[in-house]
Amino acid sequence: MMSDFRVAKIVECKPHPDSEKLYVEQIDLGEGRLRTIGSGLKPFCSLDEMLTGLCVVYANLKPRKMCDFQSEGMVMCASNEEHTHIEIMRPPEGSKVGERVVLEGNPAGELSQEYQAVLNPKKKVAEAVLPMLKTNQDCEGMWNGVKLVTSKGAIKCKTLKDVHVS
Repeated sequence: MMSDFRVAKIVECKPHPDSEKLYVEQIDLGEGRLRTIGSGLKPFCSLDEMLTGLCVVYANLKPRKMCDFQSEGMVMCASNEEHTHIEIMRPPEGSKVGERVVLEGNPAGELSQEYQAVLNPKKKVAEAVLPMLKTNQDCEGMWNGVKLVTSKGAIKCKTLKDVHVS
């Protein structure tokens, strides 16, 4: 019943032809194949921004249909309350594609080292985890007050402090 957040690289990103908001990304999570993920980030992030650097993906969500394709995960972003300003959560420099994002100090709980390959939507794990994801005063990703980290440090957004992450 555990969530799996991974360091990822968006290797291709295109605006969906039938949507004003949707990008369709090909994302490398270090699995030996690319995942297709849809993100409603077109109004908030340029193509350059989508393709620059690494991101964090919620990797074990059940694939869901978006327009005419299956989305195999979620690019994690910080957002203000009005959803008018959104920024991609980024792992620190030197993080490796495919690396797990864990809780600092690795306390037990929903984000333990144990995770399911695909979460059972009936168990509503994502619905329990997502409301507890926020940024702190330093724009770092937090879950229930504990920092989300890679082996190189905390994941961060650029400028959004004390906001929701999803």
